[in-house]
Amino acid sequence: MPVVKEMLLEDPAYEAEMQHSDDSRILVVDDLRSSRMLIGAVLAAAGFTHIDYASDGVEAMAKIRESRPDLLVLDIMMPNMDGFEVCRRVRNDLGLDIPILVQSGIQEAEERVRVFDEGATDLVSKPINAAELISRVRVHVEHRRLLLNLRQYQNRMEEELRTAEAMQISLLKTDEEALAITEPRGAKLVSHYQPSNKLGGDLWQIFPIDEDRFGLLEVDLSGHGVTAAINAFRLHMLIESLTENRGDPAKWLGDLASNLYKLLPVEHFATAFYAVYDKRTQILEFASGAAPAPIVLRQDGGHEALDASGMLLGCADDTVYESRRVQLNEGDRVLLYSDALVEDFKDMDKSLSEDDVADISKKILAGRDITDFPARIIEKVFVDPSEIMRDDLTIILMEVS
Repeated sequence: MPVVKEMLLEDPAYEAEMQHSDDSRILVVDDLRSSRMLIGAVLAAAGFTHIDYASDGVEAMAKIRESRPDLLVLDIMMPNMDGFEVCRRVRNDLGLDIPILVQSGIQEAEERVRVFDEGATDLVSKPINAAELISRVRVHVEHRRLLLNLRQYQNRMEEELRTAEAMQISLLKTDEEALAITEPRGAKLVSHYQPSNKLGGDLWQIFPIDEDRFGLLEVDLSGHGVTAAINAFRLHMLIESLTENRGDPAKWLGDLASNLYKLLPVEHFATAFYAVYDKRTQILEFASGAAPAPIVLRQDGGHEALDASGMLLGCADDTVYESRRVQLNEGDRVLLYSDALVEDFKDMDKSLSEDDVADISKKILAGRDITDFPARIIEKVFVDPSEIMRDDLTIILMEVS
């Protein structure tokens, strides 16, 4: 050990490094005891405190399985199991990405290339240069430490996103909760919500107004991910506070737009459709702010797209909306959806029209209950399941019962 320290101290660049310990676990694998001891002494002199040894590949694999070292210093030419086989097994059998620093005296270019093909991270030549060895080890240990920290951060973020996703989903009514509101008021309802990336900006709500009426709201906030989700939480609290004028779609949507204008950051906006259904008259009264046109699917096989024009929400604090009405009859259905269902963002010419959506919906619903409608229309529209993630997706189907 004193000899090794003396070797290192001849290079001033390593004098400071030797004052700091490093608890990274390093496994030195070499069939020659003298080589193992030399490498271990060099590493110990440089401040590495957890060094283990193996005399061949078989012993090395056993120790790797047991202790999962942070770095492997590996000889190639060994009895029983050579370094090439160790690399293969570490990468393929164990699936580990630990750095493998090969130390070998092979000079043939093909063999040196093979070292990396089998999974080695780096290579140093024998005889070992102490300064080079320590430099390479430090680089790979630090790189691994950074990767582990990054993975921990990603795992933590994934967990936080899952928690936030669960919180966002909890803002929405389940189909059972929705039916508890709609069935006594002459309607059935099924829904589907799927964010583009765990968190999204779509939000829909349903609430009772009186014994005969309920309100149905669908909102699509601009943007995706965390920002859109934060705005959705803000919107939810705002909706809960706006209890006046719920029976008047135009006034209530105007109230929502004015308050949302004060809450949303600059350049953020929303589209919205708000409707009130009255079971006494079977009239759906509605107001809209640039939402995708809802489609009325008639019991007799016809259909019509509702006028969903109107000012975007969040652009002004004095927006005025217009209430419109549509007469419904028993068996009629009203389909609300976000633009993710119809728009092809890669090729807008392939986007679906209201007639396309109506035709698909009528084929799905022919002689069937509405229960599994969302899953079936998703299956029809999205040939590639990954396309569903292109935007936040909301589907709501209401049936007059």
